[in-house]
Amino acid sequence: MECAHTMLRAKSLPKNLWAKAVSTAVYVLNRTTHSNRSNVKTPFEIWNERKPDLKHIRIFESTAYIHVPKQLRKKLDDKAKKMLLVGY
Repeated sequence: MECAHTMLRAKSLPKNLWAKAVSTAVYVLNRTTHSNRSNVKTPFEIWNERKPDLKHIRIFESTAYIHVPKQLRKKLDDKAKKMLLVGY
């Protein structure tokens, strides 16, 4: 998939993230159209009979934060850890 290859090369990411890049590309492509016509439905719309909600979509390899559970941190430790978004 050329889209995933471009995503990895543009961000200088290692090849072991290929599966995540392909999965992310397919996820986004299934929720967007490639046509200027307004009556074209996306694969998501055809399958679920509703328009997809795209509010959660972020740029590949953008900054993301994960919550660190209380059991895994001490009193003054951070409650979140900075990571990179590589998939949904």
